[in-house]
Amino acid sequence: MKPLYHGTIYDFEEIDVSAGKGYKDFGKGFYATAVPSHAERLAIRNKSIAEKRQSFLKNKKGIKIQPIIAYRYNLLFSEETTGLKVKIFEKADKEWLRFILQNRKCNGCMHDYDIVIGPTADAETTTIINEYYDELEESGYSDEVCDKVIAELKPENLPKQYFFRTPEAVNTLSFEKVKRQVIG
Repeated sequence: MKPLYHGTIYDFEEIDVSAGKGYKDFGKGFYATAVPSHAERLAIRNKSIAEKRQSFLKNKKGIKIQPIIAYRYNLLFSEETTGLKVKIFEKADKEWLRFILQNRKCNGCMHDYDIVIGPTADAETTTIINEYYDELEESGYSDEVCDKVIAELKPENLPKQYFFRTPEAVNTLSFEKVKRQVIG
C-alpha cells in the first residue's frame, strides 16, 4: 500500500469521480499525489482562487458565502488493479506530452484508462506548453516540436500524479484516518 494525498478546499467523505473538472492532464476524475507538499500547494492555490471568487460574490445580493477551509486527505493506494486498465508514464516524454495535450482539450477524457500515473504538468509546464501551442498544433504534435517542449520542461522536477477515472479505480483507494488540516 502506498500513501497518497489529495489537497482540496472541499470536505468529502467519499470520492466522486464525476465531481472533478475536465480539461486536466489525464482527464476528468480524481487526482492524488505521493508528495504531501504538492497536495498542500494545490490546496493553497485552490483556496486562493476560491477566496478571490468569494470576494467578487460578496457584492452579489442573495448569494450565501461559505467559509473556505483547506483539507488534506491521506489515502492508501493498493496497486492491485485486477481487471482495471492502467497507464503508467515513467517520465515526461513525447507520449506523455501528447496524452496531456489531448486531455486538456476536452471536458471529459480522451482515453478509457481507469487509472493513469505519471508526471504532473504544473504551472511552469503549462506556461512552456502555451509558448509552443501553435507550433505543436500546426506540426500535428511532431516529434521535433515535442522534443523542444520536453527539453524545456525539466521533467525530473515534475512530481508524480495518480488519476482515478472510474468508481472501480477509486476502489483501489482507502481512507486512512482522515487527517484534516487547515492550511494558509
